[in-house]
Amino acid sequence: MRDLRGFLLSKKGWQDGKGNTVVFSDRGLFEEPKGEELWLYLDEGLRCGGMHRPIESTKEAVRDALLGVGKTELWEAIEKDWNEEE
Repeated sequence: MRDLRGFLLSKKGWQDGKGNTVVFSDRGLFEEPKGEELWLYLDEGLRCGGMHRPIESTKEAVRDALLGVGKTELWEAIEKDWNEEE
């Protein structure tokens, strides 16, 4: 099985056509991730500010976090890169 956590940490992030950027880190703002968690950092620029929070390092958790805030294009970019590395 491929390592999604390692894949996400190895990238410098993704940006959509509106300038929204998402990156993943093994370092938190307020606390360190537990176990295999990652920190998701979503920068929406001056429009909304963004989001930062720990998430599980699963495809479902990443998808749900991004789609839950309407960032379909970012999710599709991550999924495309993941599938291309297979």
